[in-house]
Amino acid sequence: MDFLVFPDHPVAARLAAGLPRTPATHTVAHPSGRPWIVGHWRSEELVTARVGPRCALLLGTTSATPDDLAHLLHRLRDLDDLAALRHELPGSFFLLACTGAEIRSRGSLSAVRRLHRTALGGITVLGNRPQDLAALARAAAAAGLPGAPRTGAVDEEALAAHLLAPGAPLPLAQRTPWRAVHAVPPDRCAAHDPAGRYRELRWWRPPEPALPLPDAAEAVREALGTAVHARTKRATLSADLTGGLDSTSVCFLAARDGTELITTGWEGRDPADDDPLWSAHSAYRLSLVRRAGRHLSLPYTDAPTWYTPPEHPGHTDPAGPLVAIRDAARLLHQAHLVAAFGSRMHLTGVGGDALFAPRPLALNSLARGDLRTAVQLARRARRIAPQSLPATVRTLLGGRSYPRWLAAGADRIVPGARRRPGSADWEEVPAMPPWAHPDAVATVRRLLREAAAAAPEPFDPLRAQHEVAAAAVRAGERVRGIDALTSAHGVAYEAPFLDDAVIEAALAVGLADRVPGGGKPVLAAAMRGTVPGPVLGRGRRRAQSAELHAGLRRNRRALAALCEDSKLAALGLIRPEALRPVLTSLQPDTGVLRPLDPTLAAEFWLRALPPPPAHAAPPPPAARLSTPAAENG
Repeated sequence: MDFLVFPDHPVAARLAAGLPRTPATHTVAHPSGRPWIVGHWRSEELVTARVGPRCALLLGTTSATPDDLAHLLHRLRDLDDLAALRHELPGSFFLLACTGAEIRSRGSLSAVRRLHRTALGGITVLGNRPQDLAALARAAAAAGLPGAPRTGAVDEEALAAHLLAPGAPLPLAQRTPWRAVHAVPPDRCAAHDPAGRYRELRWWRPPEPALPLPDAAEAVREALGTAVHARTKRATLSADLTGGLDSTSVCFLAARDGTELITTGWEGRDPADDDPLWSAHSAYRLSLVRRAGRHLSLPYTDAPTWYTPPEHPGHTDPAGPLVAIRDAARLLHQAHLVAAFGSRMHLTGVGGDALFAPRPLALNSLARGDLRTAVQLARRARRIAPQSLPATVRTLLGGRSYPRWLAAGADRIVPGARRRPGSADWEEVPAMPPWAHPDAVATVRRLLREAAAAAPEPFDPLRAQHEVAAAAVRAGERVRGIDALTSAHGVAYEAPFLDDAVIEAALAVGLADRVPGGGKPVLAAAMRGTVPGPVLGRGRRRAQSAELHAGLRRNRRALAALCEDSKLAALGLIRPEALRPVLTSLQPDTGVLRPLDPTLAAEFWLRALPPPPAHAAPPPPAARLSTPAAENG
């Protein structure tokens, strides 16, 4: 699925007229006849309704019908009411609505469905794929329409921020690797007024974390069940069944709807890895309650290893560096296997950890309103996971405003510096890799300071709420990238945990029930009676370091060859002489390899780009973006 959204403006007609078209191209017009939405989608991905001057479209995955959408339109007083009525539309989708020439467009909270924007010819155009906006910008520039200089070219500053591990803070993550193409924040709605002017309106804030456990579990059960049901109208469906609570919950909920379900579980290289045993046990229990289906146990001997280089450009995501680069080849292998059994959609439990794994930051937020309870729970947490008294005090009382936290992060950005996440940090503190070029480090530090100076709002004043929402966005970016990869081979990749309603249900859970104490108590309570009892109490799963080391050993020569003609090095972003030893030597400490994924993702993405037009000017080296002298000044 791909589409562009145009305001009702004369320039929009000129831009849309230059788009390449095929028999599969769809166009939805404004009442004036000018193009509103132009793109490609399957019939099952579109739900639309029109009531008088109002029109609304859902593009994505939903169980809503045109009648449901029409009923919603009848109840609207104006387009601002869409935010309040969104709960009635299950699934994961883009919502596009208009009244006359006034438009509202939004994606999903998790950014699985993410809108992007760019300014061309005096108007703002939206799209779900940043590479399409970049291509449109280049075509507009060639046609003489005004826009920001080099709009649609590779943004070297944004690529520098993409090297951060485990990921850039949210204000920097809104920047795509395409110059002057930006992501619309997930809590913002894109609005065009009748004159074509653009603005972004905040449409969502996290709910109060006030529900007691029994009520919260019921809300989670209903929201997750509805999210899975929105995807089970297909005759055949496949799903991960790893043996963990997240994927097992999705599978047992899907089995209730009578869809033929194909489940998959990877065999592990580590003999101590008990995931295959849990997966096989759950598959047996699942066979007792579902229609005829099958469980595919995927041997590692028959599959690509981690870090297998992409075979061709189609094995990367054109939108930007692929978060799941280390296991991209395995995901494609899995997609081909389930497609052979008739699956055109694969479900995953990604998002369960982001929403339901207890975190120490819940104590910090709880202390803001109930210090006594927070202290009692902190004492209990210290018995489970010993922590020094000063660290516990920082957990309860520490922290600074979000902009100040961002600014302080700039001072900590140095090559190779790794720091354990603090218990009062808004997000996990990122680091630049040891092989980052000093000028790239200086660029990222400057970008962080500029972001902090703009005083960005967090998702919520409570750190625990912001952290969960931010974690959902990061999980959504992973799912979006994998879906771009597997959908190109005929299998959509979907994460029911990341539907808006499930995220809101998780955020409504009382803070006292989100404190570390083992397992995922809220999700376990929600799935009691649906998922086999032993799985509900399963503890932490083993790290997959055996897969990591096997992949690096198998692909060491191909990965090391990247250092010979690195695209990142050509842009002045990394020092290949510092990266090569990491790729060619044994690394007993897997923490050293943590920054590797963002670097490889950016390198493979650059290599997959088509060559620039012959008349295009070469990009400036990153060394000119931010110099040590400027940094020191």
